[in-house]
Amino acid sequence: MKKIADTGLLVAAADPGDRDHIWAAAALRTHAPFHTCEAVVLETAWVLGSPRGVLSLLLHGDLIVDPDFDFATELPRLHELCAKYADRGMDLADACLVRMTELNVRCKVWTVDRADFTAYRRSGRQPVPCEFPPLP
Repeated sequence: MKKIADTGLLVAAADPGDRDHIWAAAALRTHAPFHTCEAVVLETAWVLGSPRGVLSLLLHGDLIVDPDFDFATELPRLHELCAKYADRGMDLADACLVRMTELNVRCKVWTVDRADFTAYRRSGRQPVPCEFPPLP
C-alpha cells in the first residue's frame, strides 16, 4: 500500500505545539517512508517558514516525491478537480493528492484535514482512503 503524506501531517509532526503533533510524529516514525507531491513539499516549507525540515525528511528517505505522479501530465485532471471542488476552495496540493489516489488504488492519505478529505471523491464517487488523527 502506498502511504501518502498531506501537508497537515508534515506540519503537525514538525511543530510540537500543534494539537496533532503526537499523532503525526508517531505516524512518521511508524509508517515512513511516505510518498507526496511537489505541491505538498512547497506548501509545507511555506507553512513552516523554512524548507529545512521538509528537505531533511526527503534527504533521509522518510518522504519521497512520488515518481509516478507527473504534474505536467496531470494538469487537465488537476484543473477538473479544482473546478469540481471550487466551493470547498480545493488547493493545488489537495488536488494533487486526490489525483495520486486515483493513480494508485492501493493507497492511503495521512492528513489532519478531515473536513475536506471526507468530502473529496476519487474517480467519481469513491471516497479517498485516509488516516486521520483521533477525534478529541
